[in-house]
Amino acid sequence: MGKLLSWIVLGLFVVVVPFGSWYYLNQGLNYRKAALAELLVKDSISINVDTLGLLRGKTTVLVLHSNDEINKHLDQLNEQFKKTDGFQILSYDSSSAYIHLAENYLGDTKFKYEENDYILIDTSSHIRNVYKADMDGVKKLIEHLAIVIPRVKEVDIKLKQ
Repeated sequence: MGKLLSWIVLGLFVVVVPFGSWYYLNQGLNYRKAALAELLVKDSISINVDTLGLLRGKTTVLVLHSNDEINKHLDQLNEQFKKTDGFQILSYDSSSAYIHLAENYLGDTKFKYEENDYILIDTSSHIRNVYKADMDGVKKLIEHLAIVIPRVKEVDIKLKQ
């Protein structure tokens, strides 16, 4: 009985655990590949259009419309990402608490994507995706922000010699 139990435990550690780990990591890899496929560059904003340089070097959520539902989502989004360096929310609504844009600033971009509520713009002023203000759109926006926002490089540990 003891030998059988030890063979089962050995089989578990040699076969089942590595396979389970591979499966789990493969699911994460497939999720990441699918998310990156959704985040391919859709459009670009010229430096000449961004005359104030508000988009340079920052991951930006551009809010095209404003209502109570959108403002509630923005507050939650801001709460989640407010401590992140290089993240900003820009809005055309002067009553919002976020950076206010003039109505004609980035006018072509606003007109082109006016059927959506949010535009995700990366640090290179590339439009990565557009979103509606429904729950699925906001969830996708949060997932995509976590991928697009540049990670801060951690300091390497160095040994004294």
